[in-house]
Amino acid sequence: MRGEVTRKKIMEAAIKVISQETIEGLSTRKVSGEADVNLAAIHYHHRSKEGMLIDLSRYVINNYLLPKIDALFGKGLEPRDFISSIFNIINELSKEREDVLITLIYLWLYGKKNKRIREIMRSFKSQIEERMKEELLKHMSKSRTSRVIFRLSYFIFGYTLELVISGETITEKEIADIAKRIL
Repeated sequence: MRGEVTRKKIMEAAIKVISQETIEGLSTRKVSGEADVNLAAIHYHHRSKEGMLIDLSRYVINNYLLPKIDALFGKGLEPRDFISSIFNIINELSKEREDVLITLIYLWLYGKKNKRIREIMRSFKSQIEERMKEELLKHMSKSRTSRVIFRLSYFIFGYTLELVISGETITEKEIADIAKRIL
């Protein structure tokens, strides 16, 4: 139990450091100072900075993204409502934990350098796209669903980047317009 508390403190500290200084500014010393844990604890739990980043990729996905996204599936939402809900989740996360979105973007980009992080991010993206496809297939043809998923993926990533850069969320009307364009 104590190990899990320490691991969580390390992950939350890494999110804070990355959101303030980028991944290049991240070091195990900075994280240990921010988390108020012994440097040896970081090496015990993650072995290295790279190991910490790999674990952080899973942590952000499993603790911040999946719980919110999982709540959408199985509700039988119409496609526009489903797509709007996805953008509302991004808006919510931006308001609650902008540092998590910033960290997620840095990790996604860092996947270019780290094969394991790239695999984790691609796997997450594929998993979510497949689940979205299953949900949308209830309301539209297979070919249309594929086109919608393709556009939706690009809109989500672009919107998340814009949100982090500008810090401005979009209105319900703008979300409805995006959903309309995607469909």
